[in-house]
Amino acid sequence: MQELTAGRVRRGLADPLPPAAALALLAVAAAALDASVLCWASIGALAGFSLSGSV
Repeated sequence: MQELTAGRVRRGLADPLPPAAALALLAVAAAALDASVLCWASIGALAGFSLSGSV
């Protein structure tokens, strides 16, 4: 079994996939519930996340 080092933890926390996936699921769930404000807010968060250079 591999040791858990600070570098591996940092890389795991800096991975852009989990927050982007969570925001995408939030947008889809909000659209399904007709929560248009929450849907547009999550789409805006995805756009801001991608434009920030994090992805």
